[in-house]
Amino acid sequence: MKNVIIVTSLISSLFCGDISGVSFFNYATGDAGNDEDHGFAMNRVYLTYKNDVSENTSFKFQADVLSQEGDGLQMYLKNAKMDYMATDNITLTYGLQGMNVFKSQEKIWGNRYLAKTSMDNNKWSPSADLGVGVKLSMGCPIIKSNKVSASLLFTNGEGYKNDSSDNNERISAALGYTHNIGEDMSLQAGGSYSTLDYDAIVDDATTADIDETAEAGTANIMALYGGFSGFGLRTGFEFNMGTDLNLDDYGSDATLMSFYGNYDLAFFDKLSIIVRYDSLDNGADDNDQTDVDESADTTTLLAGLSYKCAEGITFTPNMTQTTVGEGDPTTAVNLTFMLKF
Repeated sequence: MKNVIIVTSLISSLFCGDISGVSFFNYATGDAGNDEDHGFAMNRVYLTYKNDVSENTSFKFQADVLSQEGDGLQMYLKNAKMDYMATDNITLTYGLQGMNVFKSQEKIWGNRYLAKTSMDNNKWSPSADLGVGVKLSMGCPIIKSNKVSASLLFTNGEGYKNDSSDNNERISAALGYTHNIGEDMSLQAGGSYSTLDYDAIVDDATTADIDETAEAGTANIMALYGGFSGFGLRTGFEFNMGTDLNLDDYGSDATLMSFYGNYDLAFFDKLSIIVRYDSLDNGADDNDQTDVDESADTTTLLAGLSYKCAEGITFTPNMTQTTVGEGDPTTAVNLTFMLKF
């Protein structure tokens, strides 16, 4: 009888956690005859389960369903992690977890359903990875109402969609500061750094000769960001620098800047204006000895109106204009929905 009670208690604790979900889909108005997106598309679906296993231990499981660009939807496991609160200020994390390289920037941007952060969108770092981490969160020693946070992660480096394929791991560190000006007003600032070694790629198709097609190196990412919220406005900026990123169409040094803002209209409840501008310099120049094309430098402008018509339902008519190098800009018009429970 005692064993039955224990088993029942374990099952009850396992399935009494919080279940939530969110999906992003949109309607595109492009001309399909010119290879432009047209019609309805499901961009992303997240299903999340959280549970407090004990007073200082919690578990998070998250399934990620994403579009495969014409090949339907595919599900990945994005989070399967255990958080252990060692002290009131220090938390240890084990398992498949979110990365810290652009996590704070994503919160300031606040519109993931419309677009990823610039660093995530350009694949400078995965958004989740398998490994261990430690997070420090505490009040500012000088002004107690303010907050200082820091985190350090040691992960595989390949991201949550891939298994470990080499002997190299990624080290990522982040530091953030929040200054609370008033009840609904704050300033944020911080930065992150990530480093990952990668091996040379060799072509051993023939046994007579082994050709090294790509050199080994170390990819380094450094990010600085800031943000402000208050008076119905939420705005932020990022300046990201990357060296030897081991990505196609990149030189040895690249920069990525992003500016964004979200303003709630006082005269129309639940309606807000969203604007974002990204600028990518792929690091190529006339003196580069690589085959990287400088014309791959890209600027992107996103603008839209967001309306929360009901609890858990948001729809946003929006426009994205993209300019690659000196080419003519291309424009995509969409009606994007977010459904959340």
